[in-house]
Parts: sequence; C-alpha cells; structure tokens
Amino acid sequence: MLEAATRPTMRSMTIAASDAIPWPIIVHASSVNPSVVTVGDVLTAVHNALHTLVTEREYQLVLLPNILGTRVMRNHYWNGMRRLDILDNRHWWAGLSKSQEGPEIWNLHLQ
Repeated sequence: MLEAATRPTMRSMTIAASDAIPWPIIVHASSVNPSVVTVGDVLTAVHNALHTLVTEREYQLVLLPNILGTRVMRNHYWNGMRRLDILDNRHWWAGLSKSQEGPEIWNLHLQ
C-alpha cells in the first residue's frame, strides 16, 4: 500500500470521468509520503469518491437521462444514494491505465 502508484512517481493524479465513473477523482499524496501518490492513496481516494452521497446535480445529469432514473431510483436518491449505486453491477476493480489527455490523467476500469 505504501508503494508508488505510478512510475515515474507523482504528487497528484486525476482519475478521469468516463463511462465507468461520470466524475473525476483527484488523488493527492497523503501525509504518509507527501512526495508520492501511493497505491493506498489511490484506493482510499476511489473508495471515498464512490461512497460519497450523490448530489442533486449528479442525480439530474446521470440518473434522470438514464434507465436508472426510475421511480425506485428517484426515491432512493432522497434516502442517501451513494455514487457506488450509480455503477450498477460494474463495481469490480479492473485497473488503471494512462489517459491520452495528459501525464497525470488516468482511466479507471471497472467490470
């Protein structure tokens, strides 16, 4: 968990919004090793982002236009829907890959 998440190492990275996740996740080096983003930093940031409550804006942009925007899901939002709930059955970690958008931008792959 304390190993560098990337080579070359970096102090911060962005996991880009994609089909897997509709919002970016910013990862910063933690106080454990403030000069390097570690594997633990990435896992913690992704976990925290996915367990964040869905905002009304996210709900309107992601769920309403989608098939998930059913009455059941609309009611669930008001009862504390988390971003993880948006992923439906795609919640298995399949890795990260470098993005074409820049050296500090990465793509999250879920299955």
